[in-house]
Amino acid sequence: MAPCSETGRGDECHPMKMNLIACVALLSLTAAQSSATGTITGTIRYTGVVPPSERVTLTDGQVVLHNDVVVDARTKGLRDVAVVLDWKEKVPADAKAKPVIVDQRDMRFVPRVVTVQEGRKVRFENTDLYNHAVSAQSIFRENTFNVTTPAGQPYEHPFKWQKNPIPIGCVLHPWMRAHVIVAQHPYHAVTDAQGKFRIEGVPAGMHKLMLIHPDTNYRAAIEIDVQTGKTAETAVEWKSLKK
Repeated sequence: MAPCSETGRGDECHPMKMNLIACVALLSLTAAQSSATGTITGTIRYTGVVPPSERVTLTDGQVVLHNDVVVDARTKGLRDVAVVLDWKEKVPADAKAKPVIVDQRDMRFVPRVVTVQEGRKVRFENTDLYNHAVSAQSIFRENTFNVTTPAGQPYEHPFKWQKNPIPIGCVLHPWMRAHVIVAQHPYHAVTDAQGKFRIEGVPAGMHKLMLIHPDTNYRAAIEIDVQTGKTAETAVEWKSLKK
């Protein structure tokens, strides 16, 4: 495009047209930046000695087995490992995002470990026929509470970011435990029954993944390279859950 002084018309430099061009350029840049993302998938396996399960006697006399280390017998995948990207920038939570659900079912918290972005609520439900309670312990007042959750009466809570997992319990049934890990961004996940996890929409680049098994407090970190439009895969094997 020729300068206005050379064309003699000046329509190319009209303020409204220039603003439109600037907006289009900005939208194009934003779209390019937002598309510069990839996916992280992985598996965490535990090949060490699994401790014996505990026998827990419930209120009605029923006995159940519980183990803090849950390993898939076939794949050795380790369940309930929180995987959080070491991302320094705070990302606002989606205001329309539904709460993360933790159910009190069969006298347990299900799931036992959840990750949630700061600003998004966790909804504690009770589908048992018993009254339950939900307590959270933290050095932060915003993450500390103790409420009763009768059957069919859920409780929602927005957690504040903190470095360590937040222990969740039920004062009426002390064997019931869970953990909430809060992140300042949406790049996090928890391993499933086969030890697998998946995190989508991760900004491209070299990153560090922080891994934590809250029940044993075992922690580790790995480096991973995320490329635009591609899936970065990782496989982790732990032989011990002790430091």
